[in-house]
Formats: sequence, C-alpha cells, structure tokens
Amino acid sequence: MRVFERPGPVNTDDVIEIAKAASSKYEYMVVASITGDCALQTAERIKNKTMICVTCPQGMNWEVDHMDTGPFAAIPELARIKSEWAAQGLSKVPMQITAENREQLDKLNVKIVQGTIPFFGPSFSIRVHLHHLTELDMMAKTLELISTGTLVCLECVLMAVDAGAIPEGEEVLALAGTERGLDTAWIIRSSASANLFHPTKGARFIELLAKPGVSLVPDIDIEYLR
Repeated sequence: MRVFERPGPVNTDDVIEIAKAASSKYEYMVVASITGDCALQTAERIKNKTMICVTCPQGMNWEVDHMDTGPFAAIPELARIKSEWAAQGLSKVPMQITAENREQLDKLNVKIVQGTIPFFGPSFSIRVHLHHLTELDMMAKTLELISTGTLVCLECVLMAVDAGAIPEGEEVLALAGTERGLDTAWIIRSSASANLFHPTKGARFIELLAKPGVSLVPDIDIEYLR
C-alpha cells in the first residue's frame, strides 16, 4: 500500500500508475470524475478494461463564495482552482463533465454513470434542509476517516452496479480523490446499493492500494456544495 504525504490532485499520476500496475488482475475499473478529467487520464493510460466514469448527479454545484474553509482552502491545488474561479467572477460552478471530455470518453468506450450518490442524496437534503443527521451520514463520515476517496470509491462501485454497468460480485479497481484529482485506490467487491450489507453478497473492501496518510474530512455542515 502506498501512503501519500497529503491528500489532493498532486497524487493523481501516482494513483493511475499504481492502478495500472494492479490492473491485470481485474476486468472492471471505476473512476470518480466530476469533470471527466481523471477518467480521461486513466483511460488513456490503462487499456483493455471495462472502465466506468462515475460522476455527480444533475444539479450539484460548487459554491465559490463558501470555500474559505475545507479542502478548497487547505489543499494547494484546490486553492488555486478556487482562486481562478474567483478571478473569473464565478460564484457557482456546475459539477459536470465537460462536453469535450464526454466526447473523448465516448471514443475510448468509457461508460459514464450519473445518478443519485448513495450517501449524498436524500440524506444530504435531510441534513442541510431539515438539520437532522442520519445513519448514512455517520457511516459516510466514518469512511472519510480513512480518506475522502474511500467513501467515494464505495459510492462509485454501488452506483455503477445500480446502473447496470458492472455485475454484482466482481472485484473492482476503484479510484477516487478529495474533490478533484485522485488520491485513493481500492479493490472492492461490487454489490447493488440495496445489497450493501447483505451477509454473503454485499460490498466488501478487499485491498487498499493507496491513500493519503491523513484524510481531510469535510465539515458535516459542508457549505460549498449545493
């Protein structure tokens, strides 16, 4: 297992190389990619895999005016992105795959999965709009203690299975990061979200390939996502 000095996009190239070295054992890969950049970089360097780009559901945005704390303040690469958005006068940035990346991913036969995030759908609205924590929130925050990407890796596998892109019961190479870029890689046994805790065919964390040494855990009352 590789442990990085800090979280963030600075680790993207290393994560892809680690995944490439392990990829011969696995047919399926999922890559968390909000804009499509990381999925495209991965697909260009790792060939002959069933690769799934898992992205955000419709309607999610980065709120630039609420980034004074958290990952976009603490991680240098994200702070630069925030500064660029602010310099452009942007207050809200859609969390979506660019048209150019979508076209390139299609050419590389990378399927794009977009849907409700298992731990960040209705539970997010309950937390933000009704001011009530759920068991899913507690589970998500616990996984983020390992790394933010650990939570996202599991969510991406569940979303890919729910969308019919990956069968249940497969060992899947999953890559994710902290907001942007990649800093975490897991091997996860796939399941549908409805079978997450099934005693015999539920999702399971099999092997951790890479993670930041200390995770940057977003505040439970996260302000920069809406």
